[in-house]
Amino acid sequence: MSEAKVVDGVTYDPAFFAQAEQKSERAKAEHEAHLAEQLASATAEAPNGGAYVADGHASPAQGALPMPPGFVGALARFIYQQAPLPVAEVAIVGALGLMAGIAGRVWHTPAPHSGLNLYVVLVARSAIGKEAMHSGIAKLLDAANREYPEAGLHADFSDFVSGPALLKACAQNPCFVNVAGEIGHKFLAMSVGQDSSMRSLRKVLTTLYAKSGPGSIAGGITYSSQENNVGATQAVAFSLIGETTPGTFYESITDEMMRDGFMSRFCVIEYTGDRPDRNSAPMQAPPKPLVDHMLRIVRHAGLAAATDKFQEVALNEPARALLDGFYDECHRAIIAAGDDERQRAVWNRAHLNALRVAALLAVGDQYFKPIVTEEQANWAITLLRHGIASFLDRLKAGEVGEGTDGGRERKVLDLCGKFLRPGGKFPPWLKDGEKMRLSGIVPRKYLQQKTQRLSAFDKHKIGHTAALNMTIKTAIANGNLIEVKKEALVEQYGFFGHAYRVLSLN
Repeated sequence: MSEAKVVDGVTYDPAFFAQAEQKSERAKAEHEAHLAEQLASATAEAPNGGAYVADGHASPAQGALPMPPGFVGALARFIYQQAPLPVAEVAIVGALGLMAGIAGRVWHTPAPHSGLNLYVVLVARSAIGKEAMHSGIAKLLDAANREYPEAGLHADFSDFVSGPALLKACAQNPCFVNVAGEIGHKFLAMSVGQDSSMRSLRKVLTTLYAKSGPGSIAGGITYSSQENNVGATQAVAFSLIGETTPGTFYESITDEMMRDGFMSRFCVIEYTGDRPDRNSAPMQAPPKPLVDHMLRIVRHAGLAAATDKFQEVALNEPARALLDGFYDECHRAIIAAGDDERQRAVWNRAHLNALRVAALLAVGDQYFKPIVTEEQANWAITLLRHGIASFLDRLKAGEVGEGTDGGRERKVLDLCGKFLRPGGKFPPWLKDGEKMRLSGIVPRKYLQQKTQRLSAFDKHKIGHTAALNMTIKTAIANGNLIEVKKEALVEQYGFFGHAYRVLSLN
């Protein structure tokens, strides 16, 4: 038996410390056994075997996207119905974000065994009711918190201003969704690259996206002051949803953000409609059956996480075939993009995001043994295709970041087409605009004014005016425009500037 030792006047008894360690190990084992017993009990006692049963008929919602099926669809419909200005896309982003905040860590996809966290940006014009995403999630969590306070940990409305701040939050809470307002301004700050805090935030966001699966480790932070250190955390499922306006968001995206994989992590969902009609009777509280089912998933997630029991989401054969087909679609699109890193980035993680979305729908409907169905897989693919199509349209129009030569030419030709469209309004400085329109002539000043706020021109390294001159020169060389002689412009139209006759808009 070890004898006690005296060091610097203090007596150390090895036997005492060995006994204390044994007691600690026994207490830990008993605690884990108790948690496992609670998990088994909750599984056995869950209504309907844990399956979600819809409460009544689903009311329709207006939008370019259909509502998700099952439980996540019910979450979205509540967010839609509680909104003063209901928009389906707003409700869908809110529901997906909340579900990812709850289920992102415990459940994971089949190979590549990815967690179910999501990064989603809602893009829509101002004054259409984007704030309903925030209020709907808050109402759902408020109702859940009354019965189970830990439910509120799955969403955070904080404004994280640096990478270390976000890592600290993840170390304390490894599974939550950050609900961000006006996220376009944050993208703009990260794109400038002058603020070290924003650079670190972008780096951490890029890293955390892939750290939600079992066995993944999110790196910690080491400071000169030891008490400020943050330890590494296993399987951090950080999700992010935010809303922004088109101009702020698309103009903030740089080529570097596309090349380095940052943007490929985001699902971008754009609502292009106008301000919706007012909801005269918005719901004030979610239905109890909806909250009860959400709480069962929250409790199950908490118990499973406490005992390190991660669960794979399976796919039935029709769902697997659909998702495999979408993988092939993404694969072909990446190859077709060639050296265009911007288009490659759009498709790069689209299949993984579709897989995560489909798995979240499956967990919502049956959290004990989730199996992705054909309907769930189809809806997830529809969501991703919708976002990709909108983003590619913006790319081709030269409205994303620094743009491309082809995108800038396409934008100039689109503006020419808009000028020549019958019934359009002409700028006040143009005296004989209708006569010029009928002759297929577009003033350069019109193109100058219409492109001055487009980032593809304004942010070009050679400057806006030089970028426009270069684009017009390309359009002339390609046979789409021809410059009209100045004498003819003065004599026939009383116009003293430069102008171009449109030969082709294709």
